[in-house]
Amino acid sequence: MDRVLIDGGKLTYRDLTTDKPTEYVLQDLEVLLREVRLGQTPNLHFASLVQPFNMPVKLDGTFGPLKEEMDIEAINFHLGLGKTDFTITGKAADHNATVNISSPVINTANLPIVLPLKKPIDINNLQIAAEVKGQEAKLNSLSFQLFDGQVKGQGKLVAGSDAPPFSGGVAVQGVQLGPALSAVADTPISVSGTAGADLSVQGRGFSMPDLTKALHGTGHMAVKDGKIQGVNILQEVVSALKVAGISIDDPNATVFSTIETDLAIKQGVINVKNLLMDSHDFRATGGGTIGFDQRLNLIVNLNLSQEVSKKLAGASPVVKIALKDGRLSLPLAITGTAQAPTYGVDLKGLTGKMQEQVKKKVEETVDGLLKGTTKPEDLKREGQELLKGLFGR
Repeated sequence: MDRVLIDGGKLTYRDLTTDKPTEYVLQDLEVLLREVRLGQTPNLHFASLVQPFNMPVKLDGTFGPLKEEMDIEAINFHLGLGKTDFTITGKAADHNATVNISSPVINTANLPIVLPLKKPIDINNLQIAAEVKGQEAKLNSLSFQLFDGQVKGQGKLVAGSDAPPFSGGVAVQGVQLGPALSAVADTPISVSGTAGADLSVQGRGFSMPDLTKALHGTGHMAVKDGKIQGVNILQEVVSALKVAGISIDDPNATVFSTIETDLAIKQGVINVKNLLMDSHDFRATGGGTIGFDQRLNLIVNLNLSQEVSKKLAGASPVVKIALKDGRLSLPLAITGTAQAPTYGVDLKGLTGKMQEQVKKKVEETVDGLLKGTTKPEDLKREGQELLKGLFGR
């Protein structure tokens, strides 16, 4: 064939597999196919307006040369989806195919799918290299720039079942966490900083029940030089201790130099291990779990700086007793959800240490009475010294 033309066409597709049938229409359809013969490289032009998205689609390029065994040595297409442009290259042989896709910039507002985002984002310099061998599809490499950082990935999927098995990995470097989180959800607490992560996963199926049941993996995440806006962890400690007269620079934010943790995913739960958070005022270590339902159950041990510990000890006799090597250490529980976390400081350790101090003083006094080294008239003085040592007055 030298030339095949469809002009002003219309193609309607009805999806009857759902409770409410959906209809898709290609309006103003244009198809022009030229030079379709063995040994030649056909030229294809396709254009249409896709409804209900009201999105213009345009495809231009070549594929061939055509052979009797249906091998295609080269595929070269330019695809336009609304305001987004893609370059597609590849080849096909023996029922296998390789494809490379690139795009200079993709704005999610221009895509014909609804993504779980609060605001549109730009994906820059997209590069995809993939291949298909039988029922196995391999994503050899994926890379793009997002929120001033770089994302790279790879994966594999085996088709042929309702819940296809897959595996893959992703590496993130230099992503600005603040804009990334604000694009995903509106929460009263936000985290900024430069983030990096490495994650390897395996699973079967892509529905939430399938992912909850079968997805598992491991990884590591780190955030540098950031701020938790909406909560000051030191302020939570001061409030729990009911200490007055302690000034906090910003009672609604926690500045940190590092947050990093190991991750393990299994049965709908992200296990947080070896959690470390470094701040000017404290160092926190611990772990816990984060559910796919965003439920939090984390326990971290706060080791306050000597400067902060000294201030608290000067204002609270309980803190003064609990100091060890000039520092205050106490556990902090983080529960609730990612949108509305709650913080609880465990004071049992502090009261326990105070009781130990009182018991020790009393035992020393009684032992002195029994041995005769302490006289009854000394009890008043011992009691005064005990109270003075405990309460500083």
